[in-house]
Amino acid sequence: MDGIEQADFASAFHGAGAGESAQAAPIRYTGHLLLPGDDIVISATIDEGLELRINGEPADENHPMASLAEDYDTPIRRALKRNLGKGVVRSEIVGRWHENGEEYAFEPYLVRNICLDRPPILFRYRYRIFPLDGFALSDRFSVDFDYADTGERAKRALETFTEMKIHYDELPKSMFTWMPVGVVWSPPRKSGFPVLVEYAVGKKKRAEMRKADLVATGDPSKGLQAV
Repeated sequence: MDGIEQADFASAFHGAGAGESAQAAPIRYTGHLLLPGDDIVISATIDEGLELRINGEPADENHPMASLAEDYDTPIRRALKRNLGKGVVRSEIVGRWHENGEEYAFEPYLVRNICLDRPPILFRYRYRIFPLDGFALSDRFSVDFDYADTGERAKRALETFTEMKIHYDELPKSMFTWMPVGVVWSPPRKSGFPVLVEYAVGKKKRAEMRKADLVATGDPSKGLQAV
């Protein structure tokens, strides 16, 4: 999803938890079902207007998402403007344009702040801007981790929960043109822990991938675990 899934989650998780006591409050990751469709990024800067990108390219003005962004221009600006300044030069809403029954809709997942002197900051979208915002709260769920948990262990756990939620092996693959294909996992805001965008591949495939990791690295923490 706009390259977010390519981040090194395990290393970032370890870095965020370094130095904290194992007795600290749990880190609660919230899951949001990831729908298939076009990647959407709506961005705002201090000096420029809104910019809309679809699958990494400037949006065609005839695309219905362009019309939606124009209709909600003012509340989008109002929400993203609060994030700008103090080193944040661009704030973005990241989501998917997806099939919704006989029509299509925009599903926002994350807010990403682009900074001058540090890596981008990602956190869960919580605004109430678009017509369906807050409508599908029942598709959210959570997993708690301790500061003693390693990044590799957290990644395996979130992979496993993703497979449990998506049922990739049990459903006809034709359904994944409109059914959820993965989970967006978001940590508490300002916790410093990374977001994870995890796609389901099926329990059998997941086990094969973990076995291959074990053979390649010789690291049992990356090896075969129950899914």
